[in-house]
Amino acid sequence: MTSGNFDQAVAAYASVTRLQPGFAEAYFNLGLAQEQAGKLDEGRTALKEAIRLKPSLRGAHLFLGTIAYKENNFKEAVDDFLAETRLDPRSAKAFMWLGISHLAQDDPHGAIVPLDKAYALDPSDADILYHRGRAYLLVANDSYSTMYKLNHDSMRVHQVLAEAYAQAYRNQEAINEFELAVKMAPRQPGLHEELGDQYWALWKVDKVEEAYRAELQIDPHASTAMYKLGSLLVLNQKFPEGLKLLHDALSADPSLSDAHYYLGTGLMGMDQDQDAVREFNLAIAADPADDRAMSSYYKLSQLYRKMHAMPESEAALKNFLRMRAQTKERQDRYTAQIVRKRNELPVDDPERTAMATDQQGTTGIN
Repeated sequence: MTSGNFDQAVAAYASVTRLQPGFAEAYFNLGLAQEQAGKLDEGRTALKEAIRLKPSLRGAHLFLGTIAYKENNFKEAVDDFLAETRLDPRSAKAFMWLGISHLAQDDPHGAIVPLDKAYALDPSDADILYHRGRAYLLVANDSYSTMYKLNHDSMRVHQVLAEAYAQAYRNQEAINEFELAVKMAPRQPGLHEELGDQYWALWKVDKVEEAYRAELQIDPHASTAMYKLGSLLVLNQKFPEGLKLLHDALSADPSLSDAHYYLGTGLMGMDQDQDAVREFNLAIAADPADDRAMSSYYKLSQLYRKMHAMPESEAALKNFLRMRAQTKERQDRYTAQIVRKRNELPVDDPERTAMATDQQGTTGIN
């Protein structure tokens, strides 16, 4: 079996069943070998005999189900996979195949529950991830199609189109659709923030600020909008208001750890060096491998040099250079598409910042 000599395995297991006709595991392995050899009918017979001899035998229903699936007997496959999940509730493969069988019957809604269970049991299995993602995609497409049929010019249709354009980095087209959605539903939470994100991507600074402020008027507790507006204000050197918004955002949602980086930047711009050092260190501690950590190390090196703490400055610069080299090496080896999370903002380039600093004689950000 291990070396792939399935016909020989079939002969060997068959001899075992003749010698020990009550040995369920022998019939189980005989069935597996026959399935692998392409003898599906014989494999089914052997697996059913294994189950008759030992109804609690784990795995037999799983492979009976895969045989039924290969023969397009999807309802039979579902019954076997369900039986396997009852015998072995920790079998990620049984739940995966149950979901796949629902997909094969054009039932993505029915596939989601077992595929979610399979994912919970084994979140790193590529096959589970693929089929689970496909099920969710089919359900989403079905929802969007129905929504479009109900009203092809609704706010939600324009929002969906805008989000699709945003995912494809077609920012101006996303802006056009979000603007239409905002006109139709100016008080809809989330729309102004998403529009602001697209303005930011095209660096339409005045419109970015306006969109985030509009979002906060609708929902004063929108922590991600607070964070983004605060970060934008800090970048534009409007430090007092920006710092307050960033503090409020972190207080509402401590997981917005990138806010520490912008707090450090704002405090640095206001010459509150010790506080800035603390915030940059918090940004690094949140994710030491992130690009934000790399930029934080660079700014720490500048702050420590200003404070005449040369060993700390050199250590921070060394970490920055190490991370910068690793990033460039990754970029040389891979062409990666960067998908921004909802709470992420662009990272400024420390080297470009250094040049701007030298020209302006300040430690602010352009």
